[in-house]
Amino acid sequence: MLHKEINQLCSTILDDIRTKISSERRSILEAIAQEINSELKIGNTVKLVYLCTHNSRRSHFSQVWGCLASVLFGYKEIETYSGGTVATACHPYTIEALRQLGFKITCADLEADNPHYKVYYSTDNFIDCYSKANTDSVLPQKDFIAIMTCSDSDDNCPLVPGAKKRFSTTYDDPKEFDDSANPIEHYKERSLQIAHEALYTFQYLSKLRAKK
Repeated sequence: MLHKEINQLCSTILDDIRTKISSERRSILEAIAQEINSELKIGNTVKLVYLCTHNSRRSHFSQVWGCLASVLFGYKEIETYSGGTVATACHPYTIEALRQLGFKITCADLEADNPHYKVYYSTDNFIDCYSKANTDSVLPQKDFIAIMTCSDSDDNCPLVPGAKKRFSTTYDDPKEFDDSANPIEHYKERSLQIAHEALYTFQYLSKLRAKK
C-alpha cells in the first residue's frame, strides 16, 4: 500500500490531470503508452529507461514517478530505470523535493561522492536513487524503451544503443533555480509536472488495456 501522503497526492493529480498537460504533450505520452501496450500484448517485460545528461534531477524524478505510476495502476511487468551520459550524483534538492512531496527517504552513505538514496513509496518498497551512466551494468543494455528527459541528452543522443524505441519528453532544468531564495519549490514544481505526465501515460495505458 502506498504511503498515505503519496496516495492522496496521486488522487489529486488524477482529478485534474488533463487540464495540466497540453494536447501536444499528451500525444507524446499516448505514443509511449501505445508502445508499452504493444510490448505487453506479446508478453514482454517492459523496461523504461529515463535518460538525462548527469542523472541528477529530471531523470530521477521521471524514474520515481514512472515506478509509482506502474505500481498505482498495477503493472508488475514494467521496470523503470534512470541513467545519464555521465555519472555524477543525485542532487540533494531532488531528494528534498521528493521528501516534501511525501516520500520517505533514507541514506546510509550520505557523505559519499555518489550517495544511494532509498526513496520509499510504501513501507517496504523503494527506488534506489543514485547517479549512473547509461552503460552501467544495472541498466538494461538492449530491448528497452528510452525516454529522454533533458534537451542536452536528447540533442546529443539521436540514437540510443540497445533501445528498441526512443521518445523525447524533455523538461526545463530546475538547476537554474539552485541559487534562488527557495530552490526546493521549483524542484517540487518540476517533480509535479513529471508526476502528472507519468500518471497520464499509465492512465492512458490502462484505457488501452481495457479495450483488448
